[in-house]
Amino acid sequence: MVIMKCLIPTRCKTPLYRWIPLLRVMKGLPCDLGVAAVVSSDDKILLVKEGTGPFKGKWGLPKGFVDKGELPRDAALRELKEECGLDGEVVGLNSLREKITNGLPAIFIVYDIKVHPGQTAKPCSEIDQVKFVDKNKLDELDWISQTMKSIATFSKPEIKSSIIDYTASQGHPYLLHLNNGGVSVE
Repeated sequence: MVIMKCLIPTRCKTPLYRWIPLLRVMKGLPCDLGVAAVVSSDDKILLVKEGTGPFKGKWGLPKGFVDKGELPRDAALRELKEECGLDGEVVGLNSLREKITNGLPAIFIVYDIKVHPGQTAKPCSEIDQVKFVDKNKLDELDWISQTMKSIATFSKPEIKSSIIDYTASQGHPYLLHLNNGGVSVE
């Protein structure tokens, strides 16, 4: 709701609160912001087996946290490169997980990524194994979480989305992701 106030109160019979917009600035909150990459090929999906940390030996998507000053989509591409040695491009928004952790928002954004041709996936030092797994065999794996398994199970590469890049007009990174069947909207 925008509240207006009159600039010249003595000449105006409209209440003061109706004329000058009061600017409202959104307050930022600390947020746990993570990302993952979905790379699908036919009926297979790219997965990594963790080699270190609390999830050692468990399977999931290439994933990680967003660094300060980094767009989440760029973080997903960076994590795919770091964990699997693969370069690609974001082709859509796959899914979003939201929850509250320690009283603060915890957001996990998953992107569909098309890998550039001619590359071979190679695990980094923190990853034991990288491979394309048949979607019919996902139940056989020991997963990082049920959420990660659900994302992998229900990812459908045939569902298209559009990305509109408003960066040039906004003067800073500004992207809009639409799940609209991939219809061009520019």
